[in-house]
Amino acid sequence: MSSTDPFDRMRFTVRKVSWWQVALVVAVALALGTALALVAASVFLVVFPIIVIAGLAYRLFGGRQRTGRSGGPEIIEAEYRVLSPEEAARADKDRWDSDRRVR
Repeated sequence: MSSTDPFDRMRFTVRKVSWWQVALVVAVALALGTALALVAASVFLVVFPIIVIAGLAYRLFGGRQRTGRSGGPEIIEAEYRVLSPEEAARADKDRWDSDRRVR
């Protein structure tokens, strides 16, 4: 028997769900949530102390070695002179060997 209603296939029916099916879904959801919480807590309890110990070891024994100098700028004193274009060209030619290594 065919229906003349064009929207017949788009309709859905509401089924009554019994209380034990709802209880079963809630119990499964609670079990999964508890299991995920236990896994997250155990990973945190194992990984966190390792990270703290590694950080303390790096702070005490590793890292950049501090020198006796203060952290201020280092000043290099020298004499400077301005080269003429001819002197600069000559200096560039003299700077390179035939095998292109810096002297």
